[in-house]
Amino acid sequence: MNKNSLAACLGALIVFVMMALVPSSASAASTAAPAPTGHAVDRSDVPACYVTPKSGVSGVNVRLRTNDDSTRLGIIQPGQRAAASCDATSGSSYTACGGTSSWWIQVQWDGRTGYVAHLCVDWYEEV
Repeated sequence: MNKNSLAACLGALIVFVMMALVPSSASAASTAAPAPTGHAVDRSDVPACYVTPKSGVSGVNVRLRTNDDSTRLGIIQPGQRAAASCDATSGSSYTACGGTSSWWIQVQWDGRTGYVAHLCVDWYEEV
């Protein structure tokens, strides 16, 4: 097996392991039923998620779409956090932050919806 084949296999393995590590409750937000009109609903059991740049990452680009050529909406700097979806979204492949992946996380940044590279952020859930 040559170095390129080995690197491709390792990249695929990393993506597989990363997806296996995503908490099963991270999909809870996508299964929550919408509130009936005129009724109050307790949403305390619906997780709220957020992202921060991984340690050692100088800043994470927020992109308009799930590809690294998309318009940059802003940069999440170390110490900042952004409200995020609790589900990852598959998009264009990218190489960044020590790996290759096609997983992106939808975030709210500066009043707009964008996407960040999954490998470049720590992803948290608050209940």
